[in-house]
Formats: sequence, structure tokens, C-alpha cells
Amino acid sequence: DSVIISGTFTGNGTICGFGYSLNLTAFIEGFYDASSDLMVSDTVTVNLRDTISPFAIIDTYKAVLSSSGTGTFIFPNAMNGKKYYLQVMHRNSIETWSIVTTAFTGGSRNYDFAPAITMAFGYNMKQVDYTPVVFAFFGGDVNQDGTVDASDLSQVENDAAISLSGYVQADLNGDDFVDGSDVSIAENNVGLGVSAVVP
Repeated sequence: DSVIISGTFTGNGTICGFGYSLNLTAFIEGFYDASSDLMVSDTVTVNLRDTISPFAIIDTYKAVLSSSGTGTFIFPNAMNGKKYYLQVMHRNSIETWSIVTTAFTGGSRNYDFAPAITMAFGYNMKQVDYTPVVFAFFGGDVNQDGTVDASDLSQVENDAAISLSGYVQADLNGDDFVDGSDVSIAENNVGLGVSAVVP
């Protein structure tokens, strides 16, 4: 059997039947292990944002970053040649934007946050490894309000006190258990005054 589709098609078109593909590399503080150069795999959401204020969201895709920090994100509403910011969101990390706006070419685009602090808007990442050099998104924004502050620390401390386990917001290192190591990440970033830096 075969299906014949005819008619007039308008819009941006798609590549490979799904959309334009972003090949992203990024790491999450706490989830990254410098001794193995790998991280605990987890889901992130990438928003394609317009380059002009108010930086409207053009498209959104959620996918898993592998243990090597890589993931592929598909955007049906993207266009070749049009520039976008990348906004990366994770369940308990500070949202992080690409420092540059670049375009999809031939239906795909690569972006690697890891090798330099200058890959993030406002240089808003933390160095988590020196050999190789790796930068990661700041952890600890448990309530996703754009700042790691006392309210985040309080939630992590409370969850650690009751030994909360599972896939929960306060698990800042991805080991499915809230304990002192998670509290330490939150405390450090509260002390640093870590917050989102956006265009």
C-alpha cells in the first residue's frame, strides 16, 4: 500500500520530517563527575528565543542530556538562516542562555557550552573540571525563580533532614537522594549570589 499526499504546503518546512535539529553539549554542576569526565544524565528544556526584546519563545523542546553532556533537540518552527538565542532550563539549575545568536544551516546547528565560560550569556557558568576544561550550569535553583537563595537552601536542608529520595527538585547531584552534598552545592551558590543572567 502507498499513500499519496498532494496539495500546497506553506511555512518553514521541516528537515527529516521532524524539524531543525540542535546538537547541544552542556553539563550541570553537581551532576558532573570530574574523575570520570561524565555526568548523571538528565532532562533539560531548550527554548529558541528571538534576538529582539522581549526575546519571544519561538519553539521549545525537551530531551535528555547523555552522560557525555550531549543531546539532540528538534524544532519544527525554526528557520534556516534566522538567528536565535538558546535558553536552557533544568529542574534545579539556573537558566542559562547562549552568549551568541546563531542560525541553523542546512537544518542543523551545533552549540557547546562546556569548553569556555564565554559560551554562556553573562559568563554565567561554573568551572567543574580542569583536565579537560569543563564549565557547567550553576545548580541550586530548586524553586526555579532565577536565583539561588535562602528559599532554595531551606528546601534542600528540609529534604535532607527527612532523607528524601527519588527524582526530586532538591537532588542537586542526581543521585536520587537529598543529603549533605546537595546542601553544600546550595550553600556555596547562595554565598556566591548566583542568579540568572539574561539578555
